[in-house]
Amino acid sequence: MKRLIPLILLAGWLTACEAASPSPSPPDMVWIPAGTFTQGLDPTGELPSFISDRTSSKNAQPQHEMFLDAFYMDIHEVSYAEFLQFRPQAKYPEGRFNQPIRAISWYEADAYCLWLGKRLPTEFEWEKAARGRAGHRYVWGNEFQKENANFGKTVQPTGQYPNDVSEFEVFDLNGNVSEWTASGYLPYPGSTFKDPNFGQGYKVIRGGAINKREHGFLKEFALLAYRNFAPPQMRSWDTGFRCARSAPKASKTAS
Repeated sequence: MKRLIPLILLAGWLTACEAASPSPSPPDMVWIPAGTFTQGLDPTGELPSFISDRTSSKNAQPQHEMFLDAFYMDIHEVSYAEFLQFRPQAKYPEGRFNQPIRAISWYEADAYCLWLGKRLPTEFEWEKAARGRAGHRYVWGNEFQKENANFGKTVQPTGQYPNDVSEFEVFDLNGNVSEWTASGYLPYPGSTFKDPNFGQGYKVIRGGAINKREHGFLKEFALLAYRNFAPPQMRSWDTGFRCARSAPKASKTAS
């Protein structure tokens, strides 16, 4: 037993080392460690009903395990004020300075991230940052609770909902505005779902958002595994973005 104690302590020390960022994260970003996570929805489980194939969960199946290298993710959605530093003359019909920028195209979001030496997160990175190691349906767990995130009629400044914070301390992934990702709209590995929109140049959008009309809200759209998509030139009043950054190779420690 005495010989087992040092081994247990060593194992715990190694786990702690793996879970910690090897260096300070860039400002306003958090480190997401390398490792596997559960992506998609289980078709054999209890899945919510959707109103059509266009809004079905079939494009998020089958559920599978995916390995990702370590990366950094913005803690908050990009604000209107931050975006104006990139495009000082920009004028958009939506947004106050401390609110997430929205009604911008994928191209604009991508250009902003590149301007900062960052990039848009892939949809896989986005889902891992949101669902965490436990693979929750929502940031806070598996039961929907509308009050936990901003699903109202008005966008709020980032960080206003303490329950809409992921395991990795990323805010507003479940509500406020949906977010562009770097990923093209393609089927998951092993998918048998046929969608004529696959491979047609659409970009994947993730996360729930506000709803200007009460009857337009469906809790199914708030599922972290839900995949929406749109043409990259489209601008929508409920869609913004955040940036990511690849971690240095030396920090790609498994966790």
